[in-house]
Amino acid sequence: MDRQNNKKVSGIQAEIKEIAEKELFLFDLDGTVINSSKDISVAVNYALEKLGKDPLPQKEIIKHVGYGGKKLMEGVLGTTDEDIINKAVELFREYYFKYPAEYTTLYPYVEELFIELKNRDKKIGIVTNKYEDISRRIIEKLNIDRYLDILIGGDTVEKKKPDPEPIMYAVEKLSKSPYQTVMIGDSEADIQAGKFAGVFTVLVAYGFGKTDVAVRYNPDFIIYSLDEILTVIR
Repeated sequence: MDRQNNKKVSGIQAEIKEIAEKELFLFDLDGTVINSSKDISVAVNYALEKLGKDPLPQKEIIKHVGYGGKKLMEGVLGTTDEDIINKAVELFREYYFKYPAEYTTLYPYVEELFIELKNRDKKIGIVTNKYEDISRRIIEKLNIDRYLDILIGGDTVEKKKPDPEPIMYAVEKLSKSPYQTVMIGDSEADIQAGKFAGVFTVLVAYGFGKTDVAVRYNPDFIIYSLDEILTVIR
């Protein structure tokens, strides 16, 4: 991270206060709200085993998370063969839908932040490139579905992040404006989508995404913990 971004982060508590005025808080799921790395890796290796492929270490698999199941399997397999990729996706979905959150946990301060936002009558949504059905099962198992006003999965609308469509869909459904909205995520896809949609963007530096890549898209702020948002909301 360059010096300019370090300076930006060092002054975040003073500058990010304007986030408290926002009405709609949209969060990415994997690497932002939940640490799902082990469950994703187990499901991917199940698919690889069924295809007669060698398993991969978790750190290699997680490099490809963030753009949906098809891109995940394409990256893991290192091929563009549609037949193989589609079969791998089918196997991945089969396993992951059955076991979506055996090891998955919330990141620190997620629930505290959600509670505080609801206490202040803010709207909360999740906008993820993960399949909607699997995402719903995960948030229900982790008991955070009660805080959400909307869930947008990678197959809810036609396009995925970094396209702005899923963010704009959430904004419209909840009768808010881009100016009233903030998108919080760990990858360049989240920041790009937010920028294209005209919303406030916050990059979390603790997740799966490549922070050095994401900062190139000029997020409004970079944080290392959701507690930094919680602090200015209170």
